[in-house]
Amino acid sequence: MPTPCAWRPPLVALLVIVACMAPEITGYRRPSKVSTTCCKMVSSAQILFEIYGYERQNALGPCVEAIVFDTVKGKVCSNPKARWVMRKMKEMTQ
Repeated sequence: MPTPCAWRPPLVALLVIVACMAPEITGYRRPSKVSTTCCKMVSSAQILFEIYGYERQNALGPCVEAIVFDTVKGKVCSNPKARWVMRKMKEMTQ
């Protein structure tokens, strides 16, 4: 019969293998941080300060469809159906 010390390395190796496989067996995943910054409301009011650019935002709950203008005062969520927004986007792409 092997001595108790002879059992240690194989036992430790087995415990390490089981510990590594435990998350996969139980379906456990580490939580991942998800941060969503999007427009949840839009404005039809015309922006009266300098606009640097824009990007489109698709509606995908809780976010709404919007044109996000990058301005000197930060990002502004605008209604993509407002006439001034359509004109501004056309003006900026020319």
